[in-house]
Amino acid sequence: MRITKYKDNVQQSVEYLKKWHGSAPEIAIVLGSGLSDAIPKIQEMKSVRFEEIPGFKTSTVQGHSGDLRIGSVTAYLTSGKEKTREIAFLRGRNHAYEGNDPGEVVHNLRSLITWGVKGIILTNAAGCLNTEWELGKMMILTDHINATGLSPLNGDYGLGFGAQFVDMSEGYDKKWQSQIKEIAHLSNHTIYDGVYYGVLGAHYETPAEIRMFKTLGASAVGMSTVLETIAARQLGAKVAALSCLTNYGAGLKQAQLSHTEVMDMGKRFASDMANIVLKAAVSLEV
Repeated sequence: MRITKYKDNVQQSVEYLKKWHGSAPEIAIVLGSGLSDAIPKIQEMKSVRFEEIPGFKTSTVQGHSGDLRIGSVTAYLTSGKEKTREIAFLRGRNHAYEGNDPGEVVHNLRSLITWGVKGIILTNAAGCLNTEWELGKMMILTDHINATGLSPLNGDYGLGFGAQFVDMSEGYDKKWQSQIKEIAHLSNHTIYDGVYYGVLGAHYETPAEIRMFKTLGASAVGMSTVLETIAARQLGAKVAALSCLTNYGAGLKQAQLSHTEVMDMGKRFASDMANIVLKAAVSLEV
């Protein structure tokens, strides 16, 4: 198979990461809007800015710090035993609405998996489509609808990383879903599950669009995650994803939506999500 310029750029990122840290951690977490500072002691972890890594691109969106951090995290498992695991944290992500092509959106994550990361936990801030659900709570993704019109597997972006026609019948690992729900319940945190509707953005949706999404079976809507999941599954990594439900969709309850309000809500409940995500990251089998 021919080596594309895109594949070569990913490999350059991988070579840098090997020199910077050696072997890859088993698990990586992508920290979405408002979550970058929610991980305890994350500021003390080994770090490198995205712009220092060949091929990496820094997000332009408020709330996305733009660095890779690696550190050991200790947590108590559901069995009561204590376990420590090294975790990689991508503090921020790239979005298609920033003008990035699909390859740039998933480049950072794809590089980590090519480096050796075996499991990915994606987090995001999302609009809630179920008015019976409480804002500030988490939804674990059971599936998604990709309405971006994009794929990280098209053209050169998909060559050299696995099958171009990837089976997405189980994009989100079912065993991981069950384990995360158990962790949440034992920690006395409410957690919902449902389908994530991935849109391009950057504008928020109209009330008519929200009604359509609900009709199609979606429970939350957001502007990230789906392309990352597709790229991760192509490379064979396990995936789990959690949304922090920061607002109701347009026309459901709130008069207007703003990114500032989404950020504020995410920060208010970030510690709850961090608690669940860290326990999951330490305990999940890859």
